[in-house]
Amino acid sequence: MYPTLRAQRPTPAPTDVKIRLSILATALVDALGGPPEFHSRFTFPLVTSMQPNNNFGVPPGVWTDDTSMTLCLARSIATYTPPGFTHLGGFDEKHQIEAYVAWYKKGILSAIGKCFDIGSTISRALSIYSKNIGTGGSPNDGLEQIKEKLSGDGFGGNGSLMRVLPVGLAYWRDESAARAYARRSSETTHPNALCMEACEMWTGAIVRILRHSSQREEEPEVRYSKLELGLRLRDALIISSHAPPRPSEPKALEEYFMQHHPILSLVAQIRLRPPRGVDSRPNMSTEAELPSSGYVLHTLIAALYCFFATATYEEGAILAVNLGQDADTVGAIYAGLAGCWYAAVEEKDMGGVFWSDKVKEWKADLVAKDLVEQVAEELVTFATK
Repeated sequence: MYPTLRAQRPTPAPTDVKIRLSILATALVDALGGPPEFHSRFTFPLVTSMQPNNNFGVPPGVWTDDTSMTLCLARSIATYTPPGFTHLGGFDEKHQIEAYVAWYKKGILSAIGKCFDIGSTISRALSIYSKNIGTGGSPNDGLEQIKEKLSGDGFGGNGSLMRVLPVGLAYWRDESAARAYARRSSETTHPNALCMEACEMWTGAIVRILRHSSQREEEPEVRYSKLELGLRLRDALIISSHAPPRPSEPKALEEYFMQHHPILSLVAQIRLRPPRGVDSRPNMSTEAELPSSGYVLHTLIAALYCFFATATYEEGAILAVNLGQDADTVGAIYAGLAGCWYAAVEEKDMGGVFWSDKVKEWKADLVAKDLVEQVAEELVTFATK
């Protein structure tokens, strides 16, 4: 029996812990989801541990482009020095795209020292930018060319959403600024309107979780719940206009959402069915019900489904990567949000909502975890000063 949404609240922890573990969580599930990427649902054995990624010929525990680009953005925000200033940290699109180019061409912030996985839109954007610079153009000209060439409906992939986590972590004190920066961060490679909106919405959720889960002495009832988070996300996931008026009492409101909210109603339906597959996978929908492709809206909805359908970081991670298709990216995006929600000081996580035995195994098997932790620490320094 799953706890109600109104009973599920973010684990209290210091902000620095939340930031570190959100970045680590992203790398863990990205690496976990690499092997089932490109595979159709129910066509591969249940993935619960790090495995070789035969898609790219890399060993277990290697994270992919999702984490590399997240680290690029995190380091850029943490270390960019504006002209005329001496302090570290700030937001600059030119600095960000140059970090992406360094990863793409030189393997900077890759788990294995080279870029082995890159999305088509990102590859095209970085090529446009590099070609412009190579012919004597300015960085601003390169960014403008990307906007002109890649803003159409055919460029609605998840490549900017998968890396946007550091924006919310860095600017958690100011939601309006964080949302604006999220849109701008998308424009460097994905100026498509839907991609920008998805980044803004996701960043708003990250900011709210951080602001409502900072460690302080208060009654559990006061803290933010998953039901309230679902309420905040309602504008992005429209409830039918034919639905009856929304009640205000929490129990009735949750029942209403479970019936009328497009994601939560699917969660409720799937829970009534027997588990699918030879390994009895719980909460697993069909691809027709819940696509997990690289289309940004599919990815966003699948990541939210994994968050709302489960009650621990590990459980949601395993659900996400076993959806197949763009499993590593759905998993990485889920993990950033779930990391914010569940992250706890290891010694105090008595219930194991984040630090389960399996998650500890994933961390032990993660390749280049020192690099992940180093960049996370840089972001902590900027975000908490």
